[in-house]
Amino acid sequence: MSIKKKIKRICKNYFSKTTSIKVPIYEGELLNGKTALITGGTSGIGYEIAKSFLKNGASVVLTGRNKDKINNAIQSLKKYVKDDNTVLGIEMDISNIKMIEDKFKKILELINDRNIDILVNNAGIVKGKKIGSGSKTSIDDYEVVLKTNLEGTYFLSQEVANYMKIKNIKGNILNILSSSSLRPAVNPYTVSKWGLRGLTIGMAKRFINDGIVVNGIAPGPTATPMLISNDKDEDLSLESSPVGRYILPEEIANLAVFMVSDMGRMIVGDIVYMTGGAGIVTVDDIKY
Repeated sequence: MSIKKKIKRICKNYFSKTTSIKVPIYEGELLNGKTALITGGTSGIGYEIAKSFLKNGASVVLTGRNKDKINNAIQSLKKYVKDDNTVLGIEMDISNIKMIEDKFKKILELINDRNIDILVNNAGIVKGKKIGSGSKTSIDDYEVVLKTNLEGTYFLSQEVANYMKIKNIKGNILNILSSSSLRPAVNPYTVSKWGLRGLTIGMAKRFINDGIVVNGIAPGPTATPMLISNDKDEDLSLESSPVGRYILPEEIANLAVFMVSDMGRMIVGDIVYMTGGAGIVTVDDIKY
């Protein structure tokens, strides 16, 4: 690349830099009296959903694999509530499928006399390489991604749905997918999100007769620790996105509040693609 082109690119990146973005956060009473279980709730999208749920009257139970991160998240979220019991946490590795039933029983003990009204399946990881062209994904990487992103969601949703049916809870299950569920499945992550897309529709069909509403939100590239640092002043520009920037977790959280509230109960088996156009009006904006 010539010096002239390098200077042009640097100038373009500098002057098109997007940092501070003001997102209106809905605060009200849409979720008053409800309790939500949020997997992977210690950071990123899960954390922001927990915060927005609390600001709208819900109690939350966070899960995560790291006890310190859970405690830190709880302490941070407590400033949005008056009662310490409004935000709780439990150590849970969603990929450990054999432990899900026992862990869910402990969650029910943790919330005491309250009910789980909302399940948000948010936990997810990215591992493994693209298939073919000389690259290889290890069996271990493939299995941990599928167990975390898809199988864990399947079995936890099964526990929660059966519990809601027995307790006659007209609840909600919200799955966090990805714009990857619209793209060619070339690695374990995209395979898992395609599976979750089908599972979301299948669960919606199976559970609606019991009054359990199942939907999904599929974000595009989002400003979470998975993609960028936690620095709010970091450049949020994203040239490959039609909107020109990363999506903020707060924007996804706003939508999540609406979708699990009584205002969203006529949305059934739908997946809202909150992608900024990525994967909707573009496909080859990333390398395959």
